[in-house]
Amino acid sequence: MTRVVWLTDLHLNFVESEIRERLLDDVIAARPDAVLIGGDIGEAQNVEQYLGRFSARVPCPIYFVLGNHDFYHSSVAAVRDAIGEFCKTCPRLTYLTLESRAIDLTSRVGLIGHDGWADARLGDYLGSDVFLSDYALIEELAGHYHLDRRPTLQWLADEAAGKIGDLLPLALVDYEHVVALTHVPPFQEACWYEGRLSDDNWLPHFTCKAMGDVMLDVMARHPTCKLTVLCGHTHGAGIAHPRDNIEVLTGGAVYGAPAITKAFDFE
Repeated sequence: MTRVVWLTDLHLNFVESEIRERLLDDVIAARPDAVLIGGDIGEAQNVEQYLGRFSARVPCPIYFVLGNHDFYHSSVAAVRDAIGEFCKTCPRLTYLTLESRAIDLTSRVGLIGHDGWADARLGDYLGSDVFLSDYALIEELAGHYHLDRRPTLQWLADEAAGKIGDLLPLALVDYEHVVALTHVPPFQEACWYEGRLSDDNWLPHFTCKAMGDVMLDVMARHPTCKLTVLCGHTHGAGIAHPRDNIEVLTGGAVYGAPAITKAFDFE
């Protein structure tokens, strides 16, 4: 039996060190064999600090992806490069976005992951009045209007979908059950916000349709296998089943109150 603790949307930069240490106490008390962190750990200037503290205190492997907030005040490219280098100094840390293979959780359960990105393909992007801080604070997205920004959103999402499209079929050769860790919900049915599914105003900013399409295609060709998707981003909790063999868990979160999202026991 392998115990896995999943956390998402911690936003540790919004809380004092005492709360961060209390969260780590809770994680250690859960006695995990592995920890999964689904992004929005902090911001570009402090995400290494928070990951380093996890690595120093939690005595098991820590697998993570990054969320949109983790790139604030920098660029996607620069943060990914920096985090990749940082992980070389912390053996317990694995940034799944940069991994080229699935990781054993058990002999039957494999882990893959990617940050993902909302790709403006669902809902009414051009009619939406939502303006995320991403569009001012992330270098690749700042200074652009709706139409000029959309190609970059879709490029980032397509990159994520391509990576999952490469990894998932290979993982299903070795494992009957694959867990995919990502930040952005890949399906409209999993895009929970403020207690209900997101409407057309929020969907463009809250879903990675490209990744969802890839998952549907791959799992349709592997009907006897199971895919569990762990995502966050919206701070709304929910469960969806876009196919019989796909389960999507969207993690809830509250600013200022980081907590364990869920613990799993895998055989």
